[in-house]
Amino acid sequence: MHSNQKVGNQLLNTVFFNKYRLVEKLGEGTFGMIFKCESSDGLCAFKFEKKRPNKRSLLKMESDAMIALKGPGIPRIISYIEEGDYNIMIMELLGKSLEGLLKASPDKKLSLKTVCLLGIEMLKILKDIHEKHFIHRDIKPDNFAIGYSNPKTIYLLDFGLAKKYRSSKTLEQKPMMKNKKLTGTARYASINALKGYDQSRRDDLESVGYVLAYLLRGNLPWQGIVVKTKEEKYAKILYKKQYITPEQLLDGYPSELVNYLKYCKYLEYDQEPDYNYLTGLFVNIIKNELKEEVDYKYDWIKNDIDLQKSIRENYITEDGINSSYLNNTSMINNMNNSISILNNNSSIISNKDKDKENNDNTNINKINDKINNINNNNNKIIESDNKETNYYDKVIDENNLKNNNKNNDLDKEEDEEEEENSKGRKRKHAACCFLF
Repeated sequence: MHSNQKVGNQLLNTVFFNKYRLVEKLGEGTFGMIFKCESSDGLCAFKFEKKRPNKRSLLKMESDAMIALKGPGIPRIISYIEEGDYNIMIMELLGKSLEGLLKASPDKKLSLKTVCLLGIEMLKILKDIHEKHFIHRDIKPDNFAIGYSNPKTIYLLDFGLAKKYRSSKTLEQKPMMKNKKLTGTARYASINALKGYDQSRRDDLESVGYVLAYLLRGNLPWQGIVVKTKEEKYAKILYKKQYITPEQLLDGYPSELVNYLKYCKYLEYDQEPDYNYLTGLFVNIIKNELKEEVDYKYDWIKNDIDLQKSIRENYITEDGINSSYLNNTSMINNMNNSISILNNNSSIISNKDKDKENNDNTNINKINDKINNINNNNNKIIESDNKETNYYDKVIDENNLKNNNKNNDLDKEEDEEEEENSKGRKRKHAACCFLF
């Protein structure tokens, strides 16, 4: 049995920090595992990474990046803890990934409307993180997920490879380096990334184009390449990406999708993308080609009734509201409907039915009393939820304070790394010259 799998099975039902009980293993990667866990505050996710001697923790880097990027489409970080041989990140629990949703779809493809809606959301999230001076560098279907309780919400996750592409003070972008090893996933990586060029905003956006093509088609032409080495695989994927045109890749689909990929491929390294233009391409397909609205009714959402049912059945909603609050609100709506009916009946009663009117008024007063009691309960629930939110905000603020200097010095660290690499190249060059 794989060591991670064995450890993962042993950890099930373990309670951490007298609060979090691991109830289900959700997945694992090269560096760790992720679990669904229960706590008194609701459901959340536990991400484990085994400590590596003399190496920076990818999970710590991911936690720092997600705290810095806090906002819509970024999962909430509850805490980062180093415990024994493991680094642990506690975060908001998410739903299925786009890869999981694709595999669950009947024909292993997503509809054109859903893909365009996803494109709009992906651009919105990427624009926000780019404006905060970061690039993601590993855009792929596995790294986008829907909300656990609200399947209309799209999240970008796995920021272990994210980095700052420019100074947050001067907004100056670093010079483009060449001969870099590929960071990310070759299937969705940009042509320039596969060539060994430094990545920037354009590379994230080009990767989105390949992800959307994959979700539409159910496959990409460079999948399933049989080679002996990773280098051969990268070379063959690069060759196919260079010589398969956007028109060929998206044959039979609206020209706006072709234009999206062409625009991204021709962006300069330090050029600011026109996010509004790119978003408009997807909106145009939905409104003009499909004659529909941007209503976020994805393939996995049958109707709004199913959505509301999904939200009510979960303990904590995306907004941090307890399901009891939603159920109480539903009760209030039903009671208000009852009052409306009684009031309507009361307005048409004749003088002969004064006794019945009095009875109806008594019923109205009773219902009003019940509504007041429920509202009081709701206020208590909201107060409790606010305390929880304030606690999380406090944790995040503390983490921000601890990591502020480190985040501000990321540019310096990367410059030192590039300088060291440059010295290495110079030494190698000098040695070659000496041989001749």
